[in-house]
Amino acid sequence: MGFLDFFTGNQPPLIIDALDDVKVMLDTGRDLFAASSGRLLENEILDTDLSAQEAVIRKREQSVRRAVLEHLNIDPKRELVLCVKLLTVAQEAERIGYLGRTMEKTATLATAPRIGAIVDEIRELRTRTLGQFNAVRDCFIEGDMNKADLAQKEQEAIAEVLREVFARLAESELSANQAVVCTVGAYSIGRVGEHMASIARCVTEPLHRIRPVS
Repeated sequence: MGFLDFFTGNQPPLIIDALDDVKVMLDTGRDLFAASSGRLLENEILDTDLSAQEAVIRKREQSVRRAVLEHLNIDPKRELVLCVKLLTVAQEAERIGYLGRTMEKTATLATAPRIGAIVDEIRELRTRTLGQFNAVRDCFIEGDMNKADLAQKEQEAIAEVLREVFARLAESELSANQAVVCTVGAYSIGRVGEHMASIARCVTEPLHRIRPVS
């Protein structure tokens, strides 16, 4: 069952607009992550305006929030769960954009090319995380719980490897500069993955971000 199939009756136009914005945010976040992590880990020349991409993500997040609020103002009892989903995904996608810029800025701190066995491990995690973007977007749009579950399990596996990478970084003989660059890069990749896992949980646990008051 697809995302819009959850709606009853005709789909609210404002919510359809918000869904389109979310798709743009996720696709732009993927491109930003690919470029910034490539600059950080592959020593690639950055030929993409990441500030412009981040601006697109932020503008679309504002658009999602505005559309959802306008919809709820018109019909506050309709599709509340889906509104929560959209707001959650927009927030997670905005954070992905921020982390992409963090990796770009971290690359500027490096005093030497990023090479070596531990960098290769981080690159592998980056590749696996990049592969999560389309999977997470599709499971959300399609409302596919099986795909969402697979995406969450993949992130759990990535997180386990990441913990091992951090342990090796702590014991390594890298220079202070190299250690900082690698650690911030690995952390950013892990956080991007966690935000995508949160998007996948919107499919399996729609209200997971709403916690009871203790």
